Amino acid sequence: MRMFLNAIFDFKPKDKAFVTIPPILREILAESSWVPKRFLFDLYDINEASAEGHTPHAKLMKKFPQLRPYWHSTSDRFAAMNQWSPIYPDHANDPIPPTSPHGYGFFSNFPGRKDGEAVFCPDDPAIDMDVLEGICATIPRPCSFYSAIAVWDAISWYQDSDLTPALRYIQWRHGMEDFEPGDWADQHEFYECCVGYQSNCVLLSSKYGTGPELDVRVEITDQHPMEDALAIVERFAHRLGKPAKQCVRAVWPWEMRHEIADKLAYMRPRFEDWRKSGMTELAAIYHRAQENPPDKPVSAKTLVKRFVERNGFVRHDLCRWDDYGWCKRLPHGYWLHFGLSVNPTARYRGPVDIGLICYGTNFRTRYGCSLHTDLGAPRNAPADEAAFQVFQAVLDRFQKEMVPKLFDVFGDTPETFYQHSHVLEPSMEFDVMEFDI
Repeated sequence: MRMFLNAIFDFKPKDKAFVTIPPILREILAESSWVPKRFLFDLYDINEASAEGHTPHAKLMKKFPQLRPYWHSTSDRFAAMNQWSPIYPDHANDPIPPTSPHGYGFFSNFPGRKDGEAVFCPDDPAIDMDVLEGICATIPRPCSFYSAIAVWDAISWYQDSDLTPALRYIQWRHGMEDFEPGDWADQHEFYECCVGYQSNCVLLSSKYGTGPELDVRVEITDQHPMEDALAIVERFAHRLGKPAKQCVRAVWPWEMRHEIADKLAYMRPRFEDWRKSGMTELAAIYHRAQENPPDKPVSAKTLVKRFVERNGFVRHDLCRWDDYGWCKRLPHGYWLHFGLSVNPTARYRGPVDIGLICYGTNFRTRYGCSLHTDLGAPRNAPADEAAFQVFQAVLDRFQKEMVPKLFDVFGDTPETFYQHSHVLEPSMEFDVMEFDI
């Protein structure tokens, strides 16, 4: 198993991070004699331009013709490369292959996979740090891509750094099958290129509707523990400010893919049966508490504070706008995060409920209870003393009954798996639930 510290620096759209940050990165890397060995990019957009030459890809192609080998299209009429066709002879001189209306295209030299190992495009001297910086300088104007990723990859943070990337054994739309570099034939997936690519690298990314992020990724090993990784991140923090988020991501060896899949398959029906078996008891607790209300009711805010303190939950060390809820470390190295919905009358809020997320390096499971959906209470039932008695029962039941069962199947999670921030994982690679890969 390989683990990487991911330190995430946040920027606002007005900061124009793709223009301003690469020169700073060049200086930071040069100061410490850190030399990237690979330069990766993934630039995706939907074709909605009035003319093909107006697409972001066409504009970028004019400036960097060396990107042509890395063009991929989802069009049914055209192959990934723009080859001459007797049916459409004029298309041979198009700046990029035409795509169907609302289809998408992208430049990508991200690796594929063969027998669990990353397979890169052939070495291309035309793609270097200057070209990568030049690409970044066009974002967001004149090239406003739906999503953009640039990676300064294979950096020797230490003399003995492993410069091979760690790829998850389950890839979206590929499952466990091999695939070619840049091959996202069915559906382009930002997460796979961004969060799913773990390496000793610096990764700059942005996606429509969110601000740019810079990830500094450092592998944690026995020879170079968390303290060494944090020291590297600190060098970037001197120039970029404090990270907005920080987490450790784990990638298991390819050889263990079937063993982990078997454990998840074993646990899924048992967890579901256990989850359903407790609802009758929780409903009884709720109704008994309603029949015996406290003499002096308190506000939901006070109940939340008491619940958090009584159960040893705290906020994460680094919290951003998208962080919510509280966390604590469980036995066996597991993490338990919980969130509450306690204002059913607020706009866009749902019924009162509690949600738990428990995870280690090789599993993640969710457990919770909604007063309305699970217990049959009115949709606008308040977050009162009765509700919090249910919440306490949910938490106690999970910790006393389910955590030992999880340990029996999945074993310990290393202490190095320390989460400074709560990070939602779009991937369902380790979910204790049914899903289609």
